[in-house]
Amino acid sequence: MEIGERIRQVRIHKGLTQTELINGICSNTYISKIESGKAKPSYSFIVKIAKVLEVDTEFLLNVNMKNVEPDVHRIYESYISSRKIDSQDLALLKLHSKENHSNSTLIKIYYVLISYYTTFDMEEAHQIVEQAKNIISPAQSTFENEISYYFHSLYKYFNKNKNYSEALFYASLHLDSLQHEGTSLRAAKAYLNLAQVRTKMDEDLELARLYTKKALQIFKDQDFKGGIANSLAQLAIQYHRNDLYDDALKILDELSQFSKEVNEDYYAPILTYNYGRIYQKQKQFDQAVSYMLQSIEYDIKANKEEETIHALKVLSKISIERKNWEEAGEYLKKAFRLTNLYNLPNSYIQLLHLRSQIYKARFDFPSYEKELQQAVQLAQEGNYPLLIKEISIELAEHYHEARAYKMAAKYYQFALLR
Repeated sequence: MEIGERIRQVRIHKGLTQTELINGICSNTYISKIESGKAKPSYSFIVKIAKVLEVDTEFLLNVNMKNVEPDVHRIYESYISSRKIDSQDLALLKLHSKENHSNSTLIKIYYVLISYYTTFDMEEAHQIVEQAKNIISPAQSTFENEISYYFHSLYKYFNKNKNYSEALFYASLHLDSLQHEGTSLRAAKAYLNLAQVRTKMDEDLELARLYTKKALQIFKDQDFKGGIANSLAQLAIQYHRNDLYDDALKILDELSQFSKEVNEDYYAPILTYNYGRIYQKQKQFDQAVSYMLQSIEYDIKANKEEETIHALKVLSKISIERKNWEEAGEYLKKAFRLTNLYNLPNSYIQLLHLRSQIYKARFDFPSYEKELQQAVQLAQEGNYPLLIKEISIELAEHYHEARAYKMAAKYYQFALLR
């Protein structure tokens, strides 16, 4: 790689234009010639440019870097231990992400890049992931440790991106790659990750509970308190999602006691919300409302306004069941505002479904149908299989009762094709 090309790539990585890079140093014409390889820069120019790019001068001068593997391995090990990377090392990895290196070296490069950008820049992470899928060959022989970190980075990316089918795929690969570790903390965390994705995708959460219980046992054996608390919270959610309320309450009570040893303030909002959810499902509405309002207070106090949407959805459901349309409308209005403010497509679809129930209760069937049709379309576009099935079946049954059999067949088909 020529020095001009290296300067260009580091400049792009830093998000600088040519004008911003050479401000007070040289002309745009000169830097264009250098980057295109039509001119060779002086040493003094390289020193100045390196300072602006925040890299060592030698980093720009050492353009060939034939044996980059030791540097990649150093960066990889450092990132695993510290979760930090400096600008120069990040630039080096990006420069070599398309070079002809061994599969092992490329896996290390892409693990760090995907992990880093998933945390700090999802748009850049998307480009890196697409690039990795075209370059990395997971089937090629490599160390299990390297491939497991790579799979985990992809799981985190797709999970954050709410692409749960892909997240499930990579969470499964991650767990499979850790079979040799059996009862390690990494394996326990992998079980819990897999359980969390299954909780978002499955209706029957028996398998999710199985994974969570495996994780919980390992965490207990190794006395990893954070893992124990997180597993208990997941298990409670999985029980109440399948209407196993007594089991859910038992787990929440265990979490409530255990949280006093770990971080009571952290788990208080989780406990409050989930107690409220169970009481709502049991139609103990007064208790449920009390818990949900308290949950909102916790989220606001922690500057997590986005999280209040979950309690607002529950409060909307309770108001609808009580036929308090005005109150339900107010809660839905607040919740819709949050979906627009924080880009929450899944919640937006759920809110459309909730609002449709008000139209149905008021015998406004055209509005009811329109709302559910939009919800199904958005669920299909966003690839939310559980929502597609749930809403499509409801709409199909409505059309069947109305003797609109073609429309009923259409939405039954949507439910089957999820």
